[in-house]
Amino acid sequence: MKILVPTDFSDCARHALDFAGNLAFQTKSQLSLLHVVLPLHVSDPGLADLVEAEMIHRKQQFEDDLKAWSAIVYDKYLVHSDTAVLFGDLAKQVALLTEHETTGLIVMGTEGASGLKKLLYGSRTSQVIEYSKAPVLAVPFQASLQLPKRIVFATNFFDSDFKSLHQLINMVKGWMPDIYLLHISQDHVRQERDYIEEFSNQVKKETQYPRLFYYVLPHDDNEKGINLFVKSMNCDMIALATRKRNFMEKLISSSLTKEIVQQAALPVLAFHVDSASNVKLKTDYEHSHPH
Repeated sequence: MKILVPTDFSDCARHALDFAGNLAFQTKSQLSLLHVVLPLHVSDPGLADLVEAEMIHRKQQFEDDLKAWSAIVYDKYLVHSDTAVLFGDLAKQVALLTEHETTGLIVMGTEGASGLKKLLYGSRTSQVIEYSKAPVLAVPFQASLQLPKRIVFATNFFDSDFKSLHQLINMVKGWMPDIYLLHISQDHVRQERDYIEEFSNQVKKETQYPRLFYYVLPHDDNEKGINLFVKSMNCDMIALATRKRNFMEKLISSSLTKEIVQQAALPVLAFHVDSASNVKLKTDYEHSHPH
């Protein structure tokens, strides 16, 4: 697996790179460090040569910085990494890289003191999640560098959630953390327990992953319910599927997911899926009792 780490050379970005380095070591992956520069534009044609020379100079500086960071990561984690400096829009450049290369994960830093007031890249992180095919791991500045031991995967029983969970298991099977499948229920708790039990059984059968547990938590507020579960189970990562800009459709709205990410002091892993794949899995009972 190749792990892409976009960076702006901030302390938050360095922390995320440390996390990515540890993850790459544990999963025997390669790192790819990326810095994207917005190009300079001038209206005076007479300044074009000067601007071009400045951009070349800046690119060389950034390439030197990335190589220095790459050397530090190798010294700490014995992980090789390649580097690239590109011009343009961050989300679009990352999308191109994840489309044509074998990138399995994107790791980005998030800043925050009391509650992650904003993402390090602002709205560009949401754009990266939306446009890139690879999952995105947002690592808060205050998050531990230890790999997670308890991961909560919020689900609404969609087929796309099933595929995302497969990706998650393939990613973490090297150190075998507990994975908690969680559904926040505002009604029909008994029926939804049937759903998540069937969902869990299917995943266990196909992946042979032993440390998979399922929960339905009755709560009238999705965000509070997820946060309550995370705290009560001492989870150290949240994983969820994203569909366009609507994170966890029906279960979590776009604004709700942003609140979860902003309030969390733990990494949040977002899988991008096609909205067309929002097909709800059926329980054995529904298969045997069609309408």
